[in-house]
Amino acid sequence: MNTDPKVLIVTSAFGDGHMKVAEAIEHSFRRRGISRITTMDLFAVVHPYLNELSRRFYLNSTGFTQELYGLLYTVTSKMRPEQFMGRWIHSMGKRKVQRIIDEIQPDIIIHTFPYLAAAELASTTGSRIPMFTVMTDYVVHGRWLHPQTTKYFIATESMKATLISAGIAEEKLVVSGIPIREAFEQTLDREGLLRKHKLDRNRRYLLLAAGAYGVLGDISSLIKRVLLKSNFDVIVLCGNNHKLRSATKELFQENPRVHILGYTEEMQELMCISSCLLTKAGAITLTEAMAQTLPVIVYRPLPGQEAGNAEWLSGHHLIEIARNEEQLVEQLQRLEHMAYREEREQRMKAFSRKYTSDCIVSEALDAIKLRQPSVPSAKSMIVEGQAKTIHGYY
Repeated sequence: MNTDPKVLIVTSAFGDGHMKVAEAIEHSFRRRGISRITTMDLFAVVHPYLNELSRRFYLNSTGFTQELYGLLYTVTSKMRPEQFMGRWIHSMGKRKVQRIIDEIQPDIIIHTFPYLAAAELASTTGSRIPMFTVMTDYVVHGRWLHPQTTKYFIATESMKATLISAGIAEEKLVVSGIPIREAFEQTLDREGLLRKHKLDRNRRYLLLAAGAYGVLGDISSLIKRVLLKSNFDVIVLCGNNHKLRSATKELFQENPRVHILGYTEEMQELMCISSCLLTKAGAITLTEAMAQTLPVIVYRPLPGQEAGNAEWLSGHHLIEIARNEEQLVEQLQRLEHMAYREEREQRMKAFSRKYTSDCIVSEALDAIKLRQPSVPSAKSMIVEGQAKTIHGYY
């Protein structure tokens, strides 16, 4: 058996959540002694200009582009890989992808982003490389589906039922939950963290996370309303949006109840400190918060997968959605009641799954057991295309 197989993880810097899932899976492989891992923003490598154009469109915060994105998401949600649209999307850059696969010679390919050119190639080349897809949302979209996929790792039983009804064989489906980084599955010392971050143990903190790129709108208005209508102090995460951070500092730097940060690698610590998370509906952030049993309010979820994530989780009484500032105030006031907070925490604790990355890696290693050993090669590499300077929080 090949004890150090080559692993290719296909990801994307769209919003940063796909990268965080890839990171969690890669770390799980490394804990098993697997070292030859390439984590690649494949679409950015193959189509750098189109990738950047798509990323800018996705992150544009104007109402028109949000509605257009939501419309495109809905129109393509039922697409099938064998239909024209599916074949066209998955065929983009196939020749470049083939060259990359020939160079890396992976024993397994794991997708944390639905750019499935490798799977489309397998349809014509007869490649027998196992291909796993790790869905990073709580709703199903047709872009994730391809008949060459060996297994799908999904968040919920309802997604499993949807995929079976779409014709996916049940033996290909594993309800694993969404992978998160190991730190979010651990219990931290809140008192020690309050001292580390120089915060008052007698205050309650609302963590306002604008996303990796600071795309949550109405930040200053939200902060003012929270300060006026609740007893929460506010920790503001502006991501990599330096303009947002500067503008917010200018307005609130003299207010001792407002703490303004940019990009952070200490999100799990700030979640542990906080009593509520106010955020956009990125599935990875929501999953991490639920693992920490941190009550969540999603503010005005964007059309598309974010709205789908928020609606599903809210419908199962795991998070709240606020569509305007009045609803936000109402939900903050509910959090004043201990019984309400405890009920939410119990639901999140029951829903959250641990060791999802380990589950995926175990399945991956089982899938390649019968493959011939690979010749040892150079150290693993990380190729992020356009992603390496835009790490943030999703």
